[in-house]
This record gives sequence, C-alpha cells and structure tokens, in this order.
Amino acid sequence: MTAREKPLFALAEQLDSLQLADAKQEALTAYLQETVDTLEAQRNSTKPSPDALLPEEETEPSSTEDESATDEEHVFLDWITKRSMQVSKKPLERLPCANVKAEEDWRCDKEGKMACTACKLVSYCSKECQREHWRHHKQDCKDPIRFLDWKPAWIRGSRTPIFTSNSAARAITEEQRQFGLGLQIWGTIPAMDTLNLANNEGVSASQSNLALAYVASGDLKNVLRTVNELPSDFSGELTVLVNDHDPIVALRNVLLLMILGNIENINQAADIALHLWASTFIQTQHTLIYSRASLEFKQALQKDDLFSIKIGNNSTVSGMVSEVTKDILPHYTHYDMPFEEASTELDRVRFEPTRVDRHHRIYCRLEPSHRLSFLEYRRFGIVFPFGAPHSMSAPNKFLFSPDGQWLQDDMASPLESWNVEDVIAGGKAHGAQSADLYGCLYFYLSDQLRTFARRLRKFKISFKVLTEDVRDLSKNLTTGLYESIGLPKDTVFDRIDVSDMIDAEFVGIPNILEDWAPFLNKANQYSAILGHSTSWVPKQHNSQPGDADIKLLTPLLIKMDRIGGQNNSHPDLMPAWFKYYVALYDNSSAFEEYLKKQGTDEAMSKAGVKRRSKHTVIPQRIGARVGDPANALPYFPTDDAWYWNVHVGQALLSERFVEFGLA
Repeated sequence: MTAREKPLFALAEQLDSLQLADAKQEALTAYLQETVDTLEAQRNSTKPSPDALLPEEETEPSSTEDESATDEEHVFLDWITKRSMQVSKKPLERLPCANVKAEEDWRCDKEGKMACTACKLVSYCSKECQREHWRHHKQDCKDPIRFLDWKPAWIRGSRTPIFTSNSAARAITEEQRQFGLGLQIWGTIPAMDTLNLANNEGVSASQSNLALAYVASGDLKNVLRTVNELPSDFSGELTVLVNDHDPIVALRNVLLLMILGNIENINQAADIALHLWASTFIQTQHTLIYSRASLEFKQALQKDDLFSIKIGNNSTVSGMVSEVTKDILPHYTHYDMPFEEASTELDRVRFEPTRVDRHHRIYCRLEPSHRLSFLEYRRFGIVFPFGAPHSMSAPNKFLFSPDGQWLQDDMASPLESWNVEDVIAGGKAHGAQSADLYGCLYFYLSDQLRTFARRLRKFKISFKVLTEDVRDLSKNLTTGLYESIGLPKDTVFDRIDVSDMIDAEFVGIPNILEDWAPFLNKANQYSAILGHSTSWVPKQHNSQPGDADIKLLTPLLIKMDRIGGQNNSHPDLMPAWFKYYVALYDNSSAFEEYLKKQGTDEAMSKAGVKRRSKHTVIPQRIGARVGDPANALPYFPTDDAWYWNVHVGQALLSERFVEFGLA
C-alpha cells in the first residue's frame, strides 16, 4: 500500500500512540516524505509521452478532474504542514535553561537567567541546574580556544601566516582550491534600508506607491530591512523587483517569501524561514514544509515559465524562471541528503588545513568566548543559542549544490549580513548573553522575520522574481518582456540597488548607468541608483595604509588602547592588526581615482545623472553615517562599538558606496 492509499486516521493513531518525540518525528517524516515523492511521481506519470500520437483532446484531462485532484492535494498538503509543525520544536521566546540530559531526552523548561560566570555562553534557572549540568558544560567552558594564552597557528608554529603576500605557502594547488563553490548567498555587507524615507521622501510617502529594484539581490536581507523600516501606517502599493542570476539563490528567495507569507502561525513561519536562510542543518520536520513549498512552486509554474503565488492577505510573488531553475527544482522537492554526507562536506570545506590561518586571524581579535562561538558555528553551522537543544539533523539542501558540494566559501557566516551591535541588542532583549553571538543572531533574526511576515499580511507588496543577467534584465524591461508579471516597458523605480555590479569585473559603472538610469522615477526627485564596491582596493594605489601611514597611525592606536595591550602585544600578530589601521585611514581620495579610471564622469553625463556628494540613503563608507562627507572615517565612538565592528564584524572597513540621483 502506498503512502497515498494509507488511511490518514491510521497514521494519526500511530503518532498518538508513540510517547517519544523523536519516534513521532521519525514516523511522520517517513510517511510524509513518501507522500511528497508519491505525489510528484503521480504528477510526472500523467505527462504525455513525447512519442504519443493521440489527438490533443484525448490527452488532456477535463478541467473538473484536474481541479478536483489539485484541491485534494492541497487539502492533504495542508494536513502535512500542520502535522509537521505540531511535532516540531517550538520557536524560542526567551533564552532557555542550559540544563539538558540528552541521553534521557530531558531538559529543564525554565528560563535561563544566571549566566555561567566563566564563559557566559550558557545560562541556568538555578544553582542546582548549573551544578547538575557542569559535567557536560565543562568541556565547552574549558575548551583550549578559550584559554587566555591562546595563540594563532602561525605563532605556535613560528612561521609566516599563509594569507600574507610573502608566504611561500600562499601558492595553493588546484586540488586545494576545490573547497566550497564561492557563491555569496549571505554576502559580506550588512543589511541596509535602501529607501531611508525619513531622509528623503519623508512621512508623506507612507501613502504613496513605491517601486524598488534589486538587480543583483543575493539574499533578501536588504528587502527585509527596507520593508521593516517602512512607516507602520504605510498604505501605498510597494513593487519589489528581486533579480539574481543564480537559480538556487532565486529559488531560496521565493520559498522564503512563501513560508513567511502563507504559514498561519507567524512565529513558527519565522523560525522555519530563519533556518532555511541561515542554518546548515534544520529540523527534520521542517524538511517536509520546504518540500511542500517547492512542490507548490512547481505546481504554480505555467507553460511559459511564469508563476504567480499569493503570500499573506495582500501580497503576491510572481515572476519568470529560467530553464536552469526548472531543472534544479525537482532536486529540492524532496530531502534525501544524508546527515553524514553533509557533515563530511562541511568539515572538508571549513577545516581545510591551508585556510586555518584565515580563521585564526579572526580569532586572535576576539574575546575567548567569542572565539568558541565562532568555532561552534564553524563546526555545526546552526544559528541557535549555545548549548540549547535543537534537534537539527537534516541538511539544509539549499546551502549545497545538487551534487552535494558546499555552495559558499569556508569563511561564510550569516552574522556578516547584519549590524553586529543590533544583533547583540536583539539577543539581550530575549535574555541571551553578548558572549553567545549566534544565540543573539537567532533572537534578532526571529524578531526581524516576524515583523516582515506581519507586514507581508498587512501591506500590499508585489514581488517580481527573475533570474536574469543584470544587463539582459534592463534590455528585457525595455522591450516589455515582463509585462505579463506586472512590469510594463514604462516601469520606473524609486530605488535601484545594483549591489557590487559597479565594479568593472562585473558590469562597471558606465554600463550600469547606461542600462539603469532610464528606469529612475523622474517624478521623484529622491530616486537613486545605489551600489557598493568591495574589490576596488587591490586595483587602486593608496587604497590602503602603506608603511608611512602605519608609522603615523601606530601611536594613535596605542593611545586609544587598540594595540600594545597584554593580549595583543606579540609582534607576529601584526597581520591581524592591519584592519585597525584601515579603520583609521582615509581612503576617499583613492576611491575618487578609482571612479575616474572607470570613466564615471562621462558616463554620468551621458546617462543624465549625478553622483551625490552627500548621501541621503546609505553611507559613503561602511561604518560611517548617512550624510557624512566622503572623507569621514567609520564611526565607532565607544570601546564597545569599536570591538563589535572592528573585532567581531567581518567587513574589511575599506568598502565604499555610491549614490546616483537625477541630474
């Protein structure tokens, strides 16, 4: 008897008879995965053979039969979703007590209010729970990476670090390069509000229709931050074009929108979306929800590769997918990647011996518990409070290629996508300690995703998802190719975020302005093209501090107590300190030269735009404030701000932004 034929009440009785949560999860997962696979197989079997010679009217089912089957499937898939969520771990609202007995499937269900005084990575409800759990916690608390005298591998080995230009070990073999595919899913620039209405259109825009374009979007972080920063009384219609040439990135974005908009329980929807977005492993029960969303997306695809899906009460996501996207979609409608296979691949990439110095360059700038927090995420890749039980054992297939390779590089972390100070504040609001970086990230992202999910239901937002090359996208818009998804040829945007496409190795400023300036909303004086450069430094002379600059800045860093202290006085730590010098170095003149070399002035003249000398949407340099002059340094006014942004944050601090407005 197949899963489709098996009576549902029998499964319900089976689940109710099982006492252990893990047993319930295993039974439900096995049944539902078989069901999803069966539905997919049945659907494929109804497709006519290419060699079929029957007349068209004999091969097409009646609309009544088709609609009946679809309705039946949706009812059943709704049941799958509800059952999966019933047996899944509930989202955390507060930091839990860390007293867990995994061997007995037991945990204390009280809130953790008393932090371990040594590491502050875990908290307990009482001294009794802390004493009871010490035999488990001490291996973390006393991990060698937390030792005060910890040193990076290049110092312990008395050698030059591999990442320096004069290191003989820098010549990496072709075989050693094959770790990670280098796809930037999370990116390296913290999320930003790309509208910034308060500095531009003002509160009156809360009743206006607005249109945004993210032409090389990567993930949805800028979309999320921008929507979440809209006035709470926003009543206009918001159109959001989200384009990314990579089919896996685009598919992830669609599924995240579907999950956040269509799962009734907002808190659970946010939790499911959070781990799809940021965790390498997920709850087994959630895999069925991802499979269901993938299957619904596949069902929504029409013959002309168009789709339209309602999300929330007022919003929609529609678009046009590429053949490559359709080809990979079946891979994501079911979960068959073994835990051991994913874990082995993650270890292979993140613990590649030739990359250890790069990780240790970060660690030696961190406080002891932050080193362990980074290492814990490197080991397991789960965004969750340190030490809290999570039951996440299913690989997140959306972070692996169809053939099982890790999509990003070994250094990738979702923490880079967000302002670290905001993350820590968000975690503390739920009882987390600042030592627990990824626990804080869990609570911060939960709040952000819940807000976003509520706004998907409240606001009228129309998402347009495409998978085009950036230049092809503008040409196709001009011809009206996307009229069927609500983007006519006369479409204009109030903000166009081109990401790092301004760099010459991608599209370059002249081509960006030629292609996208015509799409600026000329009726809105605040409309703008936004971009950033992360790779301009190695191409431009004086883009970073040289020997003379380092000599001048060293006394200042010592006076500020940034270097020369007891824990960072070793001379071989100099390679790790370089970022401190970058933070105090004015690179604005060098960036002007870089822009001139690209022919920016001529390109602006041809396109009818101007570069804003005073930014009103995003800062001119990472870490600076919106409205600061071009030569403003990153603004870290307190010791804490310096530590979170320079030590913990992984931005290079040389990244710069541009804004182009109407001439």
